[in-house]
Amino acid sequence: MDFSGFLLIFSIIIISGVVAYLGDVLGRRIGKQRLSVLKLRPRYTAILMSIITGVIIATITLAILTIASEDVRTALFGMRELREKLDSLNFEVKQRNTELDVMRREAENFQKRIAELEQKEKDLILTRSQLESQVEILNGSVKDLVEQRDSLDEEIQSLQLELRRTQETIVAIRQGEIVFQEDEEMLRGLAPAGLTREDAENYLLTLLQRADELALRRGAGQDSSSQRAVFVMGDNFDQALEKLVMSKNQTVIRLVSALNTLKGEPVITRFILDDNKKIFGAGQLIYQKEIIIDPDHSNVEQILSEILSELNTLGVKQGIIPQRGRIGSVSALNLTDVSRQLSQLNDRVLINAIAENDIYTIGPLRVRLEIVKDEVP
Repeated sequence: MDFSGFLLIFSIIIISGVVAYLGDVLGRRIGKQRLSVLKLRPRYTAILMSIITGVIIATITLAILTIASEDVRTALFGMRELREKLDSLNFEVKQRNTELDVMRREAENFQKRIAELEQKEKDLILTRSQLESQVEILNGSVKDLVEQRDSLDEEIQSLQLELRRTQETIVAIRQGEIVFQEDEEMLRGLAPAGLTREDAENYLLTLLQRADELALRRGAGQDSSSQRAVFVMGDNFDQALEKLVMSKNQTVIRLVSALNTLKGEPVITRFILDDNKKIFGAGQLIYQKEIIIDPDHSNVEQILSEILSELNTLGVKQGIIPQRGRIGSVSALNLTDVSRQLSQLNDRVLINAIAENDIYTIGPLRVRLEIVKDEVP
């Protein structure tokens, strides 16, 4: 409570005291003088004056409070209006509470809806991620399929080209126009170990020059731009050069036709390199066979032919490189002598094949045939 409030209360107390005092003085005077008001007895007049004094005190108090305080004026004169406003406000509060409840329920529904939408968003993000992964997989599959298609197209074109070339080759074979068959050896050389890159390259180029001359003699054609008849396929030349430079041993170099070559066409070739290893030593027994000679000696030629064929197979198996399909080499004199001796025998005999000299990968397999009769069981 501030100072004005204390002052108001103090003023009311003073004024009430003054009015009460005046009323008391007035009452005593009326009692002494026995005055009468409204024809009442003095006693009742004194009582009436006391009542009037109380009413005056109450009136003055209310008047002062009414003048000094707006709240008192409102309480005395605006209570009904205030009550109506309060009822209106209470009704409005109820409405607002009802609306608030509705809004809360709507907010809860919105929250649930938001949660559902967020979950759907997560599901959609997951689904999108899965779909993107599937799209990537499908794109990869499509790429693989495109590559497979391109590869198959290339393979089809290659097969069609090969078919056409095969058909041309068949026609050429019938007409005798094949100058070099596929994998046919054109020439070979024996390169020493430890060549420099320049020497190795010159060695290979010399082989190609010799092959070019051979191809022209056989009927191959020259390329119009380079005027060459022999070409090395792909990067085979570089591979052969690298292998030759790195080799620590003598190297057998063969130049073979990579394709069937028709008359008038350039020859496509490739180099084949092998280390020239020692296969058999001079005087080494490399083959032995027991034979039975017919009484009429009719199978002597067949026996010798089989021996030569088996020697050829043995040489290939041991790593000797055949030349023009043959490996074994027996001198005509030795072959005639063995044939003569077999024609004079009727028993089981052993035939040995002895290496005439050291035999290497490059060949040939030069052997001497010997007949051994005493060692047959």
